Amino acid sequence: HAGGPDRPAGEGPVKGELAAARASARAGRPDHAVSLARIALRAWAAPPSPGANSTSPAAAEQQGLSLVREVNQLLRELGDRGDVAAAHDLFECMIESGLEPTQVTYGTLIARAGRWDQPKLAATYFRDMQRRGIEPDTVTMNSLINAFAKARDLSKALTVAASLRKRGLAPTIVTYNTLLDGCARARNLTLASATLTEIKKAGLAPSDRTYSILIHLFARMGRMKEAFAWLERMREAELTPNAVTISTLIHGCGRAGKLNQAFALLGEMKDAGLDPNVVTYTTLVDALCRDGQVSRAVSVFRTMLERQIAPNSITCHALFNGCLRHGDVLLAREVLAYMTSAGLRPSVHSFTTLLNAASSAQRRNAAPFDSLAP
Repeated sequence: HAGGPDRPAGEGPVKGELAAARASARAGRPDHAVSLARIALRAWAAPPSPGANSTSPAAAEQQGLSLVREVNQLLRELGDRGDVAAAHDLFECMIESGLEPTQVTYGTLIARAGRWDQPKLAATYFRDMQRRGIEPDTVTMNSLINAFAKARDLSKALTVAASLRKRGLAPTIVTYNTLLDGCARARNLTLASATLTEIKKAGLAPSDRTYSILIHLFARMGRMKEAFAWLERMREAELTPNAVTISTLIHGCGRAGKLNQAFALLGEMKDAGLDPNVVTYTTLVDALCRDGQVSRAVSVFRTMLERQIAPNSITCHALFNGCLRHGDVLLAREVLAYMTSAGLRPSVHSFTTLLNAASSAQRRNAAPFDSLAP
């Protein structure tokens, strides 16, 4: 540890600098946060000035541990905001200052690297952790599994899961859910089935997350019958699907052209007090346009505006293309006008397509369509 019998009692100012660094991180200034932390940690590591008050070895060690906790908080703050590079710089500053990272330090770094799709960095932290003789706990192992699962590297995810057992750590439902999520991302039904078998063997009860992942897996593959079967099992287990799960089913129904089921699910969401999001509505707009139900798609678009759910560029382009596909040139022009007013940038292709369609419509004397406004 940094610090010793000659360490000056300067922990208070250093903690103040680290608190200021956390404030900078929250304000979206990661580089400034790391700069403040670097100054603080260098001050901590600097040799004491002549005549300065010294602390005992035990007190110095406690101060060091206290500062490590402060640094861990800043690492979490940076990592949660996606500032993974800044978090790594801070970690290096920590090492340079002589502070010893703890299991919490590495767990924080591995979890955030995995969350932001950097599995190689997560693995690097894990190897460094082992090199220092720090034993990972189940949460840290789950974070490393998640890093590989998100990258669809199921082989490495399964290897980490196997090593977890070798370490004498019991896999939790979070472990299995993380593996299932990797199976869903890779659309690997064989491994998903094997993971479900492992859950049963372990005597663990599937969680709402377990069911949601399986629903998502089958819905993404267009196997809506199985997706709805897992929804029914979820309800039989007295677990309530959330808005994301229902939206996933709506998306699957929309892609499969099962619009009646999609709108029935939308009604269920509203009855359950769940709020459809922009992805839910965009799915419906796109599916309706593809099915030739442009008027109904416009109605959904108006509902979004009424509920103050701002359509995004994907929503608008879906409606725009649907309008042109079915000859509603004037409405397509209104969609582009809405995009401009909402600060969304239509593609050059959209403008070109509209001009070509308008020219064709003029030759046909096309009639105007109703306004988009609710």
